[in-house]
Amino acid sequence: MSARGVRAVGTVVVVALLVVAGVTPALATADRTTATDGWRPAVDASPSDGTLTQQDGATLGERIVASRNDEPGSVTLTFEYRIPDSVSGLRVGVPVLSLPGITVGETDGFEHATGTRFEWDTETERPSVSLRLAVGDTLGDGVRGVERDDWALVSQPSTRVQVRAAERPTRTTTFAVDDAEPGYASSHLAYLGPHDRRNVTVADENATFVLGADADTERATAFLRTANERFDFGVRHDRITVFVLPVSDENTTNVDAATVDTAFWVGESGLRLGDTGGVFTHEYVHTRLGTVGTGDATWLTEASAEYYGHLFALNDGVGNYESFRAGLRAEEYAPERQSVTLTDPETWRGTTAHYDKGAHVLAALDAEIRRRTDGERTLRDVFAGRSEPFADYRSFREAVIEVAGDESLGPWLDRYVTTDALPPLPENPRYYVADPDLDPDGDGTPSGTEVDRGRHPFVAGAGPDGAVATEAEPTTAENETGTESERETGTDRTGTEGSAPGFGAGAGAAALALVAALGALRRRRA
Repeated sequence: MSARGVRAVGTVVVVALLVVAGVTPALATADRTTATDGWRPAVDASPSDGTLTQQDGATLGERIVASRNDEPGSVTLTFEYRIPDSVSGLRVGVPVLSLPGITVGETDGFEHATGTRFEWDTETERPSVSLRLAVGDTLGDGVRGVERDDWALVSQPSTRVQVRAAERPTRTTTFAVDDAEPGYASSHLAYLGPHDRRNVTVADENATFVLGADADTERATAFLRTANERFDFGVRHDRITVFVLPVSDENTTNVDAATVDTAFWVGESGLRLGDTGGVFTHEYVHTRLGTVGTGDATWLTEASAEYYGHLFALNDGVGNYESFRAGLRAEEYAPERQSVTLTDPETWRGTTAHYDKGAHVLAALDAEIRRRTDGERTLRDVFAGRSEPFADYRSFREAVIEVAGDESLGPWLDRYVTTDALPPLPENPRYYVADPDLDPDGDGTPSGTEVDRGRHPFVAGAGPDGAVATEAEPTTAENETGTESERETGTDRTGTEGSAPGFGAGAGAAALALVAALGALRRRRA
């Protein structure tokens, strides 16, 4: 299996299991069944700070505590409840109990009424129920967490709560690690085991690194600072949490990286940011955008994280321009090699096309929007400020047209999203400038100024004003021919590139020399 395959399979399996286990940005969900015999869903509130205390008014406290067991192979989750006087009946549903690998442990004050539901006896002041979740050294069927040596990582399952009460109480849910053992829980993830914590504040956002391994957080912190100031899509959280798992490069299979709400995990090497295709920047984008699309727009979630993970890393000075474009190029999904249609998940099931071809298409789309609006708008304007995912491809298409102000962009987008055609990957580096005030090549001149002067914004060493570094000679619409990899496959070329002076011919040729290194570039291995 290729390095790319290792990363992709690990991440896809992890995300799939989290979804199956009910781990979504809104973990604690009210039971949506129709209220009968006085049973109604509790009203959900934002999770509190982890301390289960009685609050003013009718508040139902739910506390989920994770702990390791003496024998390896499972982790215990205990669901504890503080019930206000106004509640005369309580039902708790735990949907994951219908899945293999999860069993009921002890109950106190609850009767196991059905396969996934428990009912309070109305007498026990603080009822609780414990579940045992199978864990292993990798994530697979029937396994709901990872356990290796002296640590484990588990996710918080969703619950469905119904009450009998004259006034529906507000439910607060917290996730914590048992007080008797080391660990840390945040945003629906719990790390169980010895660790260090480093707290930093970046652009008014608190970031906590939970270090299961001794790792240098300096470069990752620097990226977060730039990203929160320049690349956050207008989304700001009170805090984010980065769990750094004590796994080496060769042991990241199936525990590579994934994001749940405002927390994500990576392996030790995930903090190094050695190239633009690292997992850290990819997962950061997930904390900003969350689920981007559903239905036939599902591919957008990973495609956007992949594209912007590369783009933001490049603009923060990570890697180099040639490796950046090599990491985005998805030639393996050219129709003559493997036919993939992004709006048809069946065509990319079992592959990483929604990452790779999706990111390639978004890079080309970003360039098209910039070209058609004379640089006034970008693809980020399509995503910024949205509170809901795109319900389908049509809604995404409409948003793109609205941002670009150009109806003809719709058919252009259809060609590459609803068919197996692959657009040329833009060569002109001006299309990859995420913030004109940054200086990613470290030559002392902001990238926007360099573009205005006809110089390469990502290659240091340009000569006097008006000159271009020899490694990236400018091209024009008249002389640009592009490499074979830059020509559209599947349909006739539409002329995405060449509308303005660029620097791509030399860079494109140089990138071909880096194909041998592509495996390393694509290791998203944490």
